[in-house]
Amino acid sequence: MPPSKTKPGSPHILICGQDDHAISQRASTLFKQWSADCPDYEQEVVDGAAANVSEARQALARCLESLQTLSFFGTGKLVWFRHCHFLGEDRMAESKDVVEGLAAMIEEINQAGEGRFRLLISAGKVDKRKSFFKQFQKLASVEVLDGWDASKSDWVSEAEQRVRAVFEMEGLHIEPEATSLLVQLVGPKPRQIEQETEKLLLYASYQEKSQATADDVRQVVSRNKQARAFALGDALGSRDLQGAMRCLDEELWEVRQDRQRSAIGLLYGLIAKVRTMILAKEMHQRGWLRPEKQFFRFKQQLEQVPRDAMPQDARFNPLKTNPFVLFRALNHSMAYQMSELIAAMQHLYRANYQLISTKMGDAQVLQQALVSIIASPAVLQGKRAS
Repeated sequence: MPPSKTKPGSPHILICGQDDHAISQRASTLFKQWSADCPDYEQEVVDGAAANVSEARQALARCLESLQTLSFFGTGKLVWFRHCHFLGEDRMAESKDVVEGLAAMIEEINQAGEGRFRLLISAGKVDKRKSFFKQFQKLASVEVLDGWDASKSDWVSEAEQRVRAVFEMEGLHIEPEATSLLVQLVGPKPRQIEQETEKLLLYASYQEKSQATADDVRQVVSRNKQARAFALGDALGSRDLQGAMRCLDEELWEVRQDRQRSAIGLLYGLIAKVRTMILAKEMHQRGWLRPEKQFFRFKQQLEQVPRDAMPQDARFNPLKTNPFVLFRALNHSMAYQMSELIAAMQHLYRANYQLISTKMGDAQVLQQALVSIIASPAVLQGKRAS
């Protein structure tokens, strides 16, 4: 989480970012604190939720009216403008009505006398390039809560600890493999982790189980983008060509629907999968790891791996990888010779060049790469002969 940018002594604050759950909790706690500190102040909560420009304009008008209306008792007001999700980069945020409404709010803050009101805004992702953010930052405090950083490995252990804590509070258990699988499927999304954990807990209770298993996770946890990418990598690792083609079709359909996703992104996911399989196989060949069916036994092996023998670069240090990912990669690597995995990287790098530098279709490039990697040499030889 980046450090908050604050203005000392400011009575106003903007809490924003991508971790909706943390933002909601922080804003609620802060508003209660304000209420305790200023018991004579009138309190007002304005809902900023909006599905379109018209609703956003109305929400901004309600908030501005609240700021301009004097307290009934002549003291100050505490105003919480919550669920304000039109400060980002979408079309709603670009609309004239929203821009003018936010400008009017800034003007009101500028003109308000000291102690007249305190304004708390809780929002989603905010475009820091826009005038509203820059001006508000000069007048008030800003806290950015973006949740876990996916580029760092420490989020995994924190997420797993959060899952276990929920089960422990209810007096139930969850298998280590199930915990890691849930976290891997959902990704670094605290709110979704919590929702899926609650769902799994209810499922286990309904089934009258004392322990949630990895199979339960597969039955209950939502099949989101993270899970689909996970399934594509699993199909490659299992040498399941039919399954890989089906997963690829699903992924490419999503790419066509979502401009933020790309075929290059799918390719990099496959590269990461094969690289992890190579690292796992190397550790197996050195006698540090052996395939296990039980995840907890595999984690016990990891504790014995010599740390000083690992690369300094975290990208190539398998111990910096999610243990469950490494567990799956080791088992999958048993289906390949080391020479095949090295050749797989060459196929993927060639696919990278084709996606960037040629006019070949994305589907054709990725399909060819998967066939070259997954099909056994004997199968490929037979196809060439025919």
